[in-house]
Amino acid sequence: MPRTRRRIAIAAAAVGNGIFGFSFMFSRMALAVASPFTMLMYRFVTAFLVLGLIALWAKRTGQTGWFRFSLRAGQAAPLCLLGLFQPVCYFLCESYGISLTNATFSGVIIALVPIAALGAGVLALGEKPSLSQVGFALLSIAGVVLMTLQQSAQGEVQPLGVVLLLGAVASGVLFNLCSRKLSAQFSALERTVVMMLIGAVTFTALALWENRGRWQQLVAPLGSPAFLWALLYLSCLSSVVAFLLLNYANTELPVAQTSVFCNLTTVISLLAGVLFLGEPFGLVSLLASVVIVVGVWGVQRRPKA
Repeated sequence: MPRTRRRIAIAAAAVGNGIFGFSFMFSRMALAVASPFTMLMYRFVTAFLVLGLIALWAKRTGQTGWFRFSLRAGQAAPLCLLGLFQPVCYFLCESYGISLTNATFSGVIIALVPIAALGAGVLALGEKPSLSQVGFALLSIAGVVLMTLQQSAQGEVQPLGVVLLLGAVASGVLFNLCSRKLSAQFSALERTVVMMLIGAVTFTALALWENRGRWQQLVAPLGSPAFLWALLYLSCLSSVVAFLLLNYANTELPVAQTSVFCNLTTVISLLAGVLFLGEPFGLVSLLASVVIVVGVWGVQRRPKA
């Protein structure tokens, strides 16, 4: 792969996960006004509408590469599985898994996504990371573990919560694998459009079921400026831009390289809390952040051809 294209793909993975890091802060803002299903409904419906306009423009102007859109309804079946893994299964498993465990445990489990993806890439796609990449991936995970261990471990860890968090890890891994495998057939835009459609349909159905007989609660969040600002970020940036970037990165890079960037989300989320919410930031947080960044850098340093 040409060096310039590889660097663009690495930048796409880094920026995409950086956007995800800020999404936790905006999700808190939205969840202060709306229930999780209602928030997710508005998020993915808005994202799908925005992507629909982009897809229409791409088709009419004959775009190529990762912005190509020539998808027909009969061709979309393989992409439905991608949308099922991410956002549907991942969001459901992560949200409820966190609610049934504590912050420390859930943070450590979710941090296993990169190493699980690295192993899955070897088994399913025949990718062969170097020992150096494996070591730096483990270093990055150690940084996340160190960061989460400093948090309060109060709260019961229920068995169902453990199962759901492992389901979130599996969903994250399977998303990376499917996106990588389908990249030979579908562009990044085509993959992302179907993902947002699956998310919009699923979470709309769940929100309607949750608010049956209480329709006022379904539309009430739209009267909150804070909710609308959060929705703008979560839909346009965290769903449209970030997933487009990740799907592009999965087209160009092995799963081991793209998945390790998800640990940067932890660092960005921490910094967002410190800068905008006044949350504490100590020496342990600084050390853990440095360890994570060094680990991510190390995985990219010597990619397999």
